[in-house]
Amino acid sequence: MNATFTGINIASRGIYTSQAAMSVVTNNTGNANTKGYCRQIVNQEAIGAAAVYGGRSILGNGTEVTSVSQLRDCRLDGRYWQENTRLGDWNTKANALTELEAVLNTATSSSGFNKIFENFYSALEDLDKNPGDNPNRNSLKEKGQGICQYLNESSQKLSEIRQDKNCAVKMAVDQINSFAQQIADLNGRISQALASGANANELKDQRGVLVDKLSKLTDISVTETTVNQSSDETENKKLAIRINGITLVDGSDAKRLEITQDGTTDGMYSVSWEETGEAFTATGGQLKAELDLRDGDGTNSAYKGVPYYINQLNKFAQTFAKAFNEGILAGETPAAKSYAGHAGGYLADGVTSGIRFFSYNNASSADLKTQIAADGVNAVYQKITAANISLSKDIEDDVKNIATASSSGGKDNAENMDKLIKLVKDSNMFNKGTPEDFYSSIISTLGTDSSTAQCSSTNATSLVKTINDRRLSVSGVEPNEETASMTLYQAAYRANSKMVSIWSEIYAKTIDMVNI
Repeated sequence: MNATFTGINIASRGIYTSQAAMSVVTNNTGNANTKGYCRQIVNQEAIGAAAVYGGRSILGNGTEVTSVSQLRDCRLDGRYWQENTRLGDWNTKANALTELEAVLNTATSSSGFNKIFENFYSALEDLDKNPGDNPNRNSLKEKGQGICQYLNESSQKLSEIRQDKNCAVKMAVDQINSFAQQIADLNGRISQALASGANANELKDQRGVLVDKLSKLTDISVTETTVNQSSDETENKKLAIRINGITLVDGSDAKRLEITQDGTTDGMYSVSWEETGEAFTATGGQLKAELDLRDGDGTNSAYKGVPYYINQLNKFAQTFAKAFNEGILAGETPAAKSYAGHAGGYLADGVTSGIRFFSYNNASSADLKTQIAADGVNAVYQKITAANISLSKDIEDDVKNIATASSSGGKDNAENMDKLIKLVKDSNMFNKGTPEDFYSSIISTLGTDSSTAQCSSTNATSLVKTINDRRLSVSGVEPNEETASMTLYQAAYRANSKMVSIWSEIYAKTIDMVNI
């Protein structure tokens, strides 16, 4: 026989279910603009039979809410994390290379390398026309200083950028450690909540935001394994995150990366796993980009980062100084050099100069001559860098030490200056390239790398947005849909409330009839 109050019980359950559904819809609407929030839905099912009549008819016992679940596509999450890693890598490189261009890609500007070198060449020609004129000698000295200053400042700025990248490595490692610990803590809270039968959807949303942020910093793989299943069939899953096959987060446990600094790496940080001391290998994301930019010297297929461009400036300074001073072009030996160079010229008084025009740290020609005698030409010029190239002390002290003559011939002899002008324009100075050609090749390489990074960054940004839009189409809150759902649940609430009233009236009349 059917239970006496079955009707009102069924209607009451309908009210509670509709009420719960409306609360979830209200929560969705309130979090429509909350970052990382996943739309939630009420899962309900019919309750088993209330009564059986003659073994032929089964009456239901209403409905109940079994759980409130999130709408999330794990496959899209994985795709988003993968592409977000690429975005972190290329965005970082694109921004840094743009900054490098601002430092080096001024070759054609009014204050850039081409203009500075053109001024130096013009000063050589002016002095060639009137070698005995002191103003022209002072002008050549100033224009030579201009080349040194340009290289000094460019090298310093590149070194500062490299130091910034070093600090960025530390910041990225600190963020990875922070996110990993926060995710592990949330894993523990989620597990406890699910074990007690509570809802952990908001905690999962917080965790999802952190995983999104972590994926931009480094290449990660995320897995979830079922630990146990509650009586209402809600699965308690353990989330694990790995970097390059090594576990970073395992449930409520998190490993840490550490950075160390020693004198053998110019103060650059090295990254390793704190627990084992094993070197950390970055395979993607912002951290890898920062390391590539900081350490990439272009050798053995390495990335062309800041060290590469510093090395190129150093090569320019060394090659140009050696050629101008000694007359030795790229690939030549002192015994087979093409020109006498500045050191092979004569002063106005007819004395063989032996004076070097360029030096490093204002060292004198006597110092360079002593070093060359002891270590050889190449070893000495390897000491010159873009950071320390300078005029020699001799030229700084007295412009009369500029060797214009090629032999004894007095102040009007400009034969050596003729040869220096030819030397400066010799296409063999840099292995089939003039100084301008070599510097232009540096700018061209940087421009190509920057363009590649910019295009890759743009493509990655577009792809990440596309994937995220697809994620939002599944898990995002759409106010119009929620309004429609609210209308549906509100109608169900009213209908069930009406049924409660009707059944109350029926029961009241039945009781009155029994009491007569």
